[in-house]
Amino acid sequence: PMTTRNLMGQIDGTGNPKASEEDFDRRVFVPASPGKPQEWMEGGSYAVVRRIRMLLDDWEKLPVERQERVIGRRKADGAPLSGGTETTEMDLDKAGPDGRLVIPDNAHARISSPEENGGAAMLRRPFSYHDGITEDGTPDAGLLFICWQADPFRGFVPVQRKLDRGDALSPFLRHEASGVFAVPGGAAEGEYVGQRLLES
Repeated sequence: PMTTRNLMGQIDGTGNPKASEEDFDRRVFVPASPGKPQEWMEGGSYAVVRRIRMLLDDWEKLPVERQERVIGRRKADGAPLSGGTETTEMDLDKAGPDGRLVIPDNAHARISSPEENGGAAMLRRPFSYHDGITEDGTPDAGLLFICWQADPFRGFVPVQRKLDRGDALSPFLRHEASGVFAVPGGAAEGEYVGQRLLES
């Protein structure tokens, strides 16, 4: 499935780039670069992997309406607070009767959106984990976050820097481990994965 529910009860993965989009390959896969050191990565992708602990006890103390404003989407169906269904584009300029933005300026969905990050995008896939209860009685649970992109400095890094500066979701998360992995492209007939690197 393109989207799943995480342990916070939110639909996760909405807004992923789609294979049918014209710029999908450019965003996700490393382009050809003949004669350059990274030539061996042609057709591959860089995967950022993070173990993110969710502070679920704190999160569940919030009323649903507040949770939705933290995320910027409805909890029931993942639709943006600006209206529509899960797949409806967010209207980041829409204001309510009180004049305030219906998707708050620090909502996670707003801050992480390509529109707020110069078009930066990545193909995300979340996996939930639950490793029991910690010594202080809180759940050791959260998300194994994986995203793929042609260049982490044009995908993950600018988005993460923006999130660091004021994401409403941050107080409910604890980033415990991170890594970046070079994933070579698939092997042609008669080749093996990574051959261009190992035999260069």
